Amino acid sequence: MLQSKALKENADSKEPSRLYLWWLDTAISEYYYSFVHKFVTNPIFQVKRLIQWYWNVFRFDYDFDGHCMFAIIEYKLKRIQHVLYNGHAIHEDKDLKALKVAIKLAARLKDDNYEIVAFDRFEKKWGKLRSWNTPSKDRKDLLQCHFKYENVNTPEDEAKCYGDRRIQYQMTYNRYKREEKWLYAILHKYLRNWWD
Repeated sequence: MLQSKALKENADSKEPSRLYLWWLDTAISEYYYSFVHKFVTNPIFQVKRLIQWYWNVFRFDYDFDGHCMFAIIEYKLKRIQHVLYNGHAIHEDKDLKALKVAIKLAARLKDDNYEIVAFDRFEKKWGKLRSWNTPSKDRKDLLQCHFKYENVNTPEDEAKCYGDRRIQYQMTYNRYKREEKWLYAILHKYLRNWWD
């Protein structure tokens, strides 16, 4: 159910002139505005919006990845935010704050840098990952690839490093899922309040 909202004071509003009011009362004005809106204004507005959506979202959108939905959600919420701040209705602070948080969450989920943050933390503890190749003992035409973190020197360190890596990946997954659920909860609770 939609809430009713108070309207903002419009300092620039002027009383319409008598000539303009007379024009609105004529039968021609209705046909004129319906024609202009239907065949001129509306198509121009729709093409402009289509270009904006393409330029900001759909250039990087792929149908094989559901993760691209976060870019669509973020962009749509930014457009809604612009309308709510510049619109006619007065909005509650909690609704606008929830919208701001939803935009940030959608942007973070879109960027998906959770593993990078976790890997940086992991690298600070265990050092950089080094890799090198050696000829295979079984076949001379194959190379064997080796990986080792700088601060891993003993088999105990290797076991701890492996355990820490598993923990970091689990924490990354948990954080991603928590922020995803948070975004959906905000959308579920506030979506019907974001209108002007």
